[in-house]
Amino acid sequence: MSFRLEYQTTAKCKPEHVWKKFEKLEQWSWWLPLIGKTKWVKGQPWQKGSRFSMELVRPVHKTLQPVILEAAPPHKLAWVGASVGFRGEHQFAFEEQPDGSTLLKTWEDSSGLLTSLMSAKLKADLLSMHKEWLESLKAEAEKIAREEFARS
Repeated sequence: MSFRLEYQTTAKCKPEHVWKKFEKLEQWSWWLPLIGKTKWVKGQPWQKGSRFSMELVRPVHKTLQPVILEAAPPHKLAWVGASVGFRGEHQFAFEEQPDGSTLLKTWEDSSGLLTSLMSAKLKADLLSMHKEWLESLKAEAEKIAREEFARS
């Protein structure tokens, strides 16, 4: 059994503003309440094959150690995380639009025995988590863009 969760939103900023906030992994919990402690545990930050530790506070409390599959800052990032009976491949894309805004997209493909046991409510909670992640990132990136504009 497998399923995909997707969410997207548009931010009034450039992909570089989004990446400036996103790349600071150790600060995610400062602006994203669903994430606890994060840190790099192997390799160089945002390099293919590197691994980080991420504590999810909700919708379920769990610590994951995803491996970076692809990193093309400031536009694309993918990682995979796995535990017994579960595999999740998570991707982010930050696409500049003709009007100067950025389309933020995320999707996760989940598979494994545990996915067949997930309730509709848990899937909805996971989708809500992805929405909160991108909406929080959007707000922070727009703040960076406004601050840069004010200084220019």
